[in-house]
Amino acid sequence: MHYTTKEVKMNKKALLLTCCLCALLAAAGSCPAANPLTHAPTKTDHPGLGKVPHIPRVTRLPDLTITRIYSKKHRGVLGVWADIKNNGGPIPEKEFNQADMRFYLSYMNTGSPTTGPVKGRKGNGYSFKYLEQKGAGILSKAGGKMSVIAPGDLTCHGVVRVRVEVDLPISGNGRIRESNEHNNVKTVTLHCP
Repeated sequence: MHYTTKEVKMNKKALLLTCCLCALLAAAGSCPAANPLTHAPTKTDHPGLGKVPHIPRVTRLPDLTITRIYSKKHRGVLGVWADIKNNGGPIPEKEFNQADMRFYLSYMNTGSPTTGPVKGRKGNGYSFKYLEQKGAGILSKAGGKMSVIAPGDLTCHGVVRVRVEVDLPISGNGRIRESNEHNNVKTVTLHCP
C-alpha cells in the first residue's frame, strides 16, 4: 500500500497526539499501558487505514472509605456501627475475599483508658466476604455500601473512642488495590449513656 505525503503527515500527527495523550493519562494513572486492570489492546479494521489499535476501556480502581461511625440500638444493646462505602470501581473477587475490617474501642471514663479488644484478639472484626454473605450490604460493587456493627462485647457505654479500619491487615498492606489508600481509617469519640 502506498501513502501520499499528506497521509504520512496525518499519521505522524495522530501518533504524536496519541503518545502525548497516553503520557498525560499515565501521569494520572489511567493510561492503558500503565494500568494492569485494563483489557489488552485488540486490532480493528478501519476503512482506508487498515488495522488500527483499539483503545481499551479503563477500569476504575475501588476506593473504600468509612463514611460514618455511630451508636445504634440492636437487639436491646447499644452497639457501635460503621458505614463503609466503595466510591470507586468493582473489587476483584480474589482481593475482596482476602480483605477485612476491624473495630478498636478505648473506654475513656473508667479512671484509666482501657482499650478493647486486647492486641492479638481476633474477635474485633470481620472479613468482607462474611459480611456480604450475612446481608450487611454489597461492598464489592462500584458504589456499594455496608453497615456493620462491632462484634460481641464491643458495645457503646460512657465516653468511647472508636477507631475503624478497612482493608488494613496486620501486615499493614491492604489486600485491595485502591485509588486512595489514605482514607481507610477513621476515629471518632462517642458519648453513650
